[in-house]
Amino acid sequence: MVGPIWGLLGPETLVSERRTRTLGVGAAVRTFNDLAVPGLGGVWFGKQLFLATLGVAVAEQARNEGRRIQNIETANAIEALACWLALNSNGWKPDPRLRGATKMRGKTDLSFATMRKSGFYVTQPMRMVTVQPLPALGLVEASSERFNAFRCASPGREFVDAACSDFNPCYYSKSILEYLAGWAKDEHNNVKSSNKLQEALSPLVPLSLRTREFLRERLMQGAGDEGQRRRAALAWVDALRRTSQPSITWEDKHKPANLEDAHWRDLRVGALFFTARDAVIGVLDRLEAHIANQSEQRFSLDDPVPGPIADEMESLRRQAQAFLDERHDPSPGELARTFCRECVDISDANLIANLVRRDDRVLRLRGRAVLPGAAFRGDQTQRPDSARAGDEEDAEADDPHTIAWPAGISDRLRKLFLLNLDLHEKLDEWLHRSAANTGDSQ
Repeated sequence: MVGPIWGLLGPETLVSERRTRTLGVGAAVRTFNDLAVPGLGGVWFGKQLFLATLGVAVAEQARNEGRRIQNIETANAIEALACWLALNSNGWKPDPRLRGATKMRGKTDLSFATMRKSGFYVTQPMRMVTVQPLPALGLVEASSERFNAFRCASPGREFVDAACSDFNPCYYSKSILEYLAGWAKDEHNNVKSSNKLQEALSPLVPLSLRTREFLRERLMQGAGDEGQRRRAALAWVDALRRTSQPSITWEDKHKPANLEDAHWRDLRVGALFFTARDAVIGVLDRLEAHIANQSEQRFSLDDPVPGPIADEMESLRRQAQAFLDERHDPSPGELARTFCRECVDISDANLIANLVRRDDRVLRLRGRAVLPGAAFRGDQTQRPDSARAGDEEDAEADDPHTIAWPAGISDRLRKLFLLNLDLHEKLDEWLHRSAANTGDSQ
């Protein structure tokens, strides 16, 4: 595997404490991701955008007809329904495009009143990764970044109509939108009776050709640098799709011809920053494991640093210095540069203190002692949780293998590669081949 598939939630005993370490650099992470592929958020297949847009459209129609409901609860309920119907149809087999297999198994009450509740479905729905791309692609009008403030724009309604057209009417004379609006108004609960509804909503069923072409056009549109960068990135991943064994490194000779020099530099410098951030996680994970093995579960800054932790710290210093040597930091207030400067030309004790202060969730600093924090797991660390901190959070998606991306590259490129496969109706084939190549029985 090229990259791990990461989770966002801890074990059941720590369900209220997430492992994600933002380290105070979330704004820098978002900056480098937006410079890589503007406006994509964490989306990696088209149905994520469709279900979220449909949720906004259904909520609007239900409100227009007198039902007081919000976008978030409606979109969450529709996404939960989509995953439940897909899982029920495939025998509850896991798939990276589906969520809630464990949470929803055995649940049979599919009323909107039940499915809208926060405890019915997962705590990190796919809707959350669409908050940026929905307005960026013009699918919604937004007075703020709050999902509840979104209103379906004309292209959004066109998107929903295109995605639903092959399945209308889905129940007698009712369209998908009308049928779900009635469900959201608690007029009926028989959402299991329509095969057309299941196919229209299922994340396992690709969007129609017309809808995929529409979505590609929305990705390609946009003036200025943001639109140009998104088009260039899409052209790059499409070229990779058509290349049997692509060779990608950060050497200038491997710079894609359609990417401008400034875009390539931002990708490369962002990768150096992400690598330094991941090296910080490496130090913190080593320290966490060391503390877990101590009878008093503490580490004093006055004690000698154990060899494995010292090795991780030296690696961190090299990675941080590599970023600083580029002398290029587009992050707000040079946040990334400040972060990396804290990691070089500093004593071991002060470096550990800096990193623990930035963490303050898994580990915490009290005086000269490093102690377990609220999300402490000891030696059961899961670095992917933390290494992805600040990125658009998606508990399932990753490019499991085959594309050997250069070290540290923004996850946006991985997600765009998968989204492009989906636009060519190749995602299902890719995922099944990926599972077979890794010996995954799923």
